[in-house]
Amino acid sequence: MKKKEILTLALLIAIMPPAWAVLSPYLGNTVGPIALICAGIYGTNGNKFKDAHKIALGYLAGNIWALIAFEIMAHTPINPDITLFLTLAVFGFILVVISARFENIIHMPSWLTGWAIGMLTMNLDTNTPVLSLTVQIAVAMLVGVYYVGALLDKVHKLLNR
Repeated sequence: MKKKEILTLALLIAIMPPAWAVLSPYLGNTVGPIALICAGIYGTNGNKFKDAHKIALGYLAGNIWALIAFEIMAHTPINPDITLFLTLAVFGFILVVISARFENIIHMPSWLTGWAIGMLTMNLDTNTPVLSLTVQIAVAMLVGVYYVGALLDKVHKLLNR
């Protein structure tokens, strides 16, 4: 990477993600840092905008998966360890089969990551209503892909022309 590319990338990283971090609580989003995690997979995928939509869909599917798993585990009267194991096993199996069948539409790594992010967040935040939290997680995921990931990359490329 050339010196100019490094400096413009450093400047954009120093401005764009922190701007979201500062603004997100004012926009009602208490889980803003999720955007940075989600931008990571977008970047690891090579900053390919053609894949942004399937990565975003994967995150959203994972978030819905987390909500369903959370509800199953919260309302199943059998042993919590058995419930957790069976929920993760069945959902994981289905996730892999669906995403392998529709790999042009949905990104398996982002679905798995979105599921993990959603479950972790829902288990740690016991104060926010779960549906509100699900929406906040989804917004942060989309911000990660499209703002911190895609837009930052587009601006970086424009500045280095």
